[in-house]
Amino acid sequence: MPVGSGHRIVVIGGGVVGLCCAIELQRDGFAVTIVERDPPGESAAAASCGYIAVSEVIPLSKPGILLKAPGWLIDPTGPLSLRPASLVGILPWFLRFVGNARPRRIRDISAALARLTTTALGDYEALLKLLGLTGLIGETPVLELYDSPAELAHEQPYLRARRDLGFRIDEISGAEAAEMEPALAKDFAGAAVYRDWRSIVDGRRFVTALSDGFVAKGGTWVRVAAVGFLRDDHRITAVRLSDGRELPADQAVIAAGAWSKRLASEVGMKIMVEGVIGYQTTIADPGVDMAHAVIYAKGGFGITPYESGLAISGSIEFATLAAEPDWRRADTLVEKAKRVLPGLKTADGTRRIGRRPFTPDTLPIIDRSPTVPNVLIATGHGQLGVTLGATTGKLISHLAAGRATDIDLSPYSATRF
Repeated sequence: MPVGSGHRIVVIGGGVVGLCCAIELQRDGFAVTIVERDPPGESAAAASCGYIAVSEVIPLSKPGILLKAPGWLIDPTGPLSLRPASLVGILPWFLRFVGNARPRRIRDISAALARLTTTALGDYEALLKLLGLTGLIGETPVLELYDSPAELAHEQPYLRARRDLGFRIDEISGAEAAEMEPALAKDFAGAAVYRDWRSIVDGRRFVTALSDGFVAKGGTWVRVAAVGFLRDDHRITAVRLSDGRELPADQAVIAAGAWSKRLASEVGMKIMVEGVIGYQTTIADPGVDMAHAVIYAKGGFGITPYESGLAISGSIEFATLAAEPDWRRADTLVEKAKRVLPGLKTADGTRRIGRRPFTPDTLPIIDRSPTVPNVLIATGHGQLGVTLGATTGKLISHLAAGRATDIDLSPYSATRF
């Protein structure tokens, strides 16, 4: 009999992480219901670069970012910005963030992220095979472009750190990058080729395909918001829904991204997660052809050739969950993309945002509530939600089934804050 036979699990959140958790739990025989107010495909992944970025293990708090941050924060269209209304609420988070800029913390965080990302592609291959899905992940590596030798020299310690962790990164000249991608500007000083990375073929289709596969395997998708839990002493018995219903549950998984904090607090987890807005513009007729996704290091954004068009994605904007988008930030990315692709046409862009859940140490939270043990949590993946979806799903299924995990989960504890 399957491990979870007869047991009901509610997964709160239908983004890529929630879906991967749900699919892995199905594999273990649990009866799984996803609770998500938005339709499939309308998640942060749909507005992302779509990278399976296996060597993206250097935390956001690296010293280079901290040195640039003050200038960025006063520029409303810079790579990183902070809405004034968010300043007081984010201060404790930001102090923790700065504390993680120490060299030893950077090494520890990078190693902890690498333990997750190393298996990311293989975990996706297994998950997609389970659903009978093919053609959702591309075959080409990702390039990062540098304007000057000084930029590339500044990045050298982090490139070495990634190589030391076993990741494959080549450095090439700007001319060689232009040979790989003829549409690129010809005057870049150099580029890094992330040989281990891949990109999904389309953000929305990727998530929709996972959702369709989950439902086809017998899963249920409930289109409302989760607002809380019913408790019986130290266990939840049901998930309370915004329409007044109560959904019985033997276990629950909080995978609601940037909205996870309030639900987690109801089951004894005081997590430090801030919702950070990322912007994307997808151009259906960009006038250029690309085979590789690229990152423009100076601009802090990525350009990904999706099936639906060329996606220009990036920005880190701290804002309240109720804040309206500042579309100037999306438009600025499109203008900067012309530096990368001189032939780019920008007339027909479709703009989206995604709110990504960031922890101050850039590590995700993958854990069980210390006070309500039949509630698990999977959030805080920041810019690695697509990368770590399948890996997180596998680990959550192990926790739900009571099996030992093959890595130590203490770095991703909900109580580390």
